[in-house]
Amino acid sequence: MIRIFVTYCCLLLSLTGFAQKQANNWYFGFRAGIDFNQNPPQQLANDGTARSFEGTACISDKNGKLLFYTNGQIVNNRLQQKMKNGGSLGGHQSSTNNAVVVPFPGNDSMYYIFTTGAAQQEFHQFLYSVVDMRGDGGLGEITDKNVLLEDTIFEKIAAVKHCNNRDVWVVIHRWNTDEYHSYLVTAFGVNPVPVISKTGLVINGQENNEIGTLKFNTHGNKLAAVHAFDNNAIELMDFDNTTGIISNPILFHPNISPRQTNYTGVYGAEFSPNGKLLYVSSNNSVTDPCLLLQYDITSNNPTTIVNSQQLIHDNKHWFAGALQMGPDQRIYMAMWQDTAVSAIDNPDVYGSGCNFNYNKIYMGPANLEPVQFGLPTFIQSYFDTINNPYDFQRLGKCTDADVLFKLNRVNGIDSVKWDFGDGQRSQALQPTNHYAAPGFYDVQCIVYKVDCSGLNDTINRKIWIASTDHFLGNDTASCGQQISLTIGVDEEPGVNYRWNTGAVSSKISTTNFGTYWLEIEQNGCTVRDSINVSVTVKPVVNIGPDTSICLGNQVTIRSSNLSAASYLWNTGATTPSITVNEVGTYYLTITQNGCLASDTMSVIAGDCDIFIPNAFTPNNDGVNDYFRVLGSAIMQHYTLKIYNRYGNVMFSSTNPSDKWDGRYKGKLMPAGAYSWSIVYINGKGYTKWLNGSVLIVH
Repeated sequence: MIRIFVTYCCLLLSLTGFAQKQANNWYFGFRAGIDFNQNPPQQLANDGTARSFEGTACISDKNGKLLFYTNGQIVNNRLQQKMKNGGSLGGHQSSTNNAVVVPFPGNDSMYYIFTTGAAQQEFHQFLYSVVDMRGDGGLGEITDKNVLLEDTIFEKIAAVKHCNNRDVWVVIHRWNTDEYHSYLVTAFGVNPVPVISKTGLVINGQENNEIGTLKFNTHGNKLAAVHAFDNNAIELMDFDNTTGIISNPILFHPNISPRQTNYTGVYGAEFSPNGKLLYVSSNNSVTDPCLLLQYDITSNNPTTIVNSQQLIHDNKHWFAGALQMGPDQRIYMAMWQDTAVSAIDNPDVYGSGCNFNYNKIYMGPANLEPVQFGLPTFIQSYFDTINNPYDFQRLGKCTDADVLFKLNRVNGIDSVKWDFGDGQRSQALQPTNHYAAPGFYDVQCIVYKVDCSGLNDTINRKIWIASTDHFLGNDTASCGQQISLTIGVDEEPGVNYRWNTGAVSSKISTTNFGTYWLEIEQNGCTVRDSINVSVTVKPVVNIGPDTSICLGNQVTIRSSNLSAASYLWNTGATTPSITVNEVGTYYLTITQNGCLASDTMSVIAGDCDIFIPNAFTPNNDGVNDYFRVLGSAIMQHYTLKIYNRYGNVMFSSTNPSDKWDGRYKGKLMPAGAYSWSIVYINGKGYTKWLNGSVLIVH
C-alpha cells in the first residue's frame, strides 16, 4: 500500500458566513416560496402547504436552514408537515401582518410566534405561542398556545431588536385608540406590561380602517404605519429601541387619485436599506388599481415628503400587496393573483434609478394563483448589515506566514483585543501577525462595543498555516493492486475534503490509473493538489513445476526472479529459495516496484521403495512397539498378512498406514519369528509381491 503524506494545509475564513440567515427561506401565498440561500435567489419548489391570502411568518436557523413557518393559524415544520400541536393558532390568513417569529434571547431552541386576527373576523386578540425545536425529534413542537396579551388589535405586528442586539421589541396598534404598545422580549420571557405611546391619530370606525402594514426600518429607529380605507394615510414615527417609546409622529397622505369603494388605498410599506426612502404600495381606483410609490423621508416634513413622491410602477392588471426587504437588500413586492414576485433592485436610489424589476422571480402558473397580497413578516433587524454579528476573516494565501486579519465591520466598536494563538496579541483593528511555524492556531478576537448593552462579542476561529500546497506527494505507479492516497494526517473537524472521485474523506483507495486531485476547504480557503497514478509492469515469478519426494530425501525450490525487493514463502522463509523434505503445497510471494506476484508448487510422494523392519519389541515402552511398512511410496490395492509358524493369519490389513502390535485376539504373541506377505500396485502400475519374516523380541 502506498501512503502519500502532507504536513499541513491552510484554511481561510470567508465573509460569506457573516450575514444573518434567519430570513433566508420565505413561504407565502398559495404554495409560493423564495430561497435566499442561492445567489440570485430562486423559487422554492412548490412544496409549501400553508396557504395565506396575506401575511405569513418564517424562520430559519443561523445557517439558513428552514425551521418552520406559519400562516397565523397552522405551523408547518421543515418537512412541510403540520408541526406537532401546530394547529388552531389565533392568527388569521387574511391579516396584513398576522404573525412574527421571535427567538428566545439566549436560547437557540425556543421561539415565540406572536399572532393577531383580521378585520371582519370574530377574534382580534394579540397572542403568542411557544415552539420548542427539541420536540418531535427535532422537528419542533408547540408547547404553549395562544397565550393572551391583549383583547382587541387589528392586523399590525412589527418586531425589531433592542439596542442591545439581544432582546426584541414587538409593537402593535390598539384598536379605537391612538396607542402603540411596545412589548419587550428578553431571556426572562415576554414582559406583559407594554410601553404605551400615543400619536394623536385614533384608528376606529369600520374595521377595514386598520388594514395596512406596520414596518420598522432595519436600523430600528423609524416606524411606519399604513392605515388603509377611510384614513388612507401613512404615519411616520421615531422609535427608541432602548426604551420602546414612539415619538415625533408625522402624517401624510399620498397625492394620488381619490380612493373608491372596495379599494384599500395604501397597503404595504418598506424602508430602503439606508433608511432614507420609504416605498408604499397602494390600490386606489378602477383606473389605477396598483401603484408603487417612493418618498424621500429625510426632511421629516409631511409637505416635503409628499412633494418628493415618485411613481415607480403602476399596473392595471394587478392589485398592490406587501413590500418586504430581502437578505440581498432588495425590496420585493407581491401583487394579488400574480405569477411572480417583483423587486426593487437598487432601493437606496431616489427615483427611477431604483430599478424596479417587474415579475423578477417566477412563482407558478396563473391558474394556481401562487402570489397573493402578502409576504412574510420578520424581525426587521435581520436585514440591517451593521447589526450583523462581528466576525473576522483571514486574508492572503493559505501558505502565508504573515497573516492579515480583517473585521467584517468596524462601526460600533470601542476597542478590540486579538489573541493569535501563538502567544502574540494585538489591539489593532486590522492587525498582521507573523507565524513562525506551520500548524493549527486558535485565534480569538474580543470586540468591545459602544452600544447600550455594555457587552462584547467574542469570536473564536481556528486557522491553518500550511507549510506547502504539495501535500499528496510525488506521482506514483501501480500495477493494478489497491493503493491508498492520503494526506497522512487525521481529519480535522470543520475541514471539507473533496476528491475528483466524489469522495469526501482525507484518503481514498483505488485500483485504477490516472490523475487524482484532492481539494481541501474550510470557510472559503481552498487548496488543491494532484497526483498521477501510472501503470507499472507487474513482476513475474516461477518456482517450477510440481515435483515428488521420497522418504529421507529433500528437494530445493527456487524463485526464477532473483531481483525482487522481498520474498515470502508460506513456510515463513524470506530467501529466494527453500529446501523441503515433506510432501505439501508451497507458494512464494514477491514484491517488486511496489507490486506483488506469486506462484505455487505441489510436492507429492514419489514412486519410492518401501522399507520393512525385521524385528520389533511390543512392550509399550514407546520405542519400536509396532511392525509397519515405512516409506513414501505410492501403494494401491495394498494387502498385508502376517502368519505364525503353523500358517495361521495373526494380522491382515489393506491400509498401508495400519500397524501390528504383536497381538492376536488381544493376546501378546510369544517371541519368535513370524512370516509376512505384501501385495500392492506401485505408482507406475506394476504389481509387487513381497515376502519375509519379522522377529518379536521380548
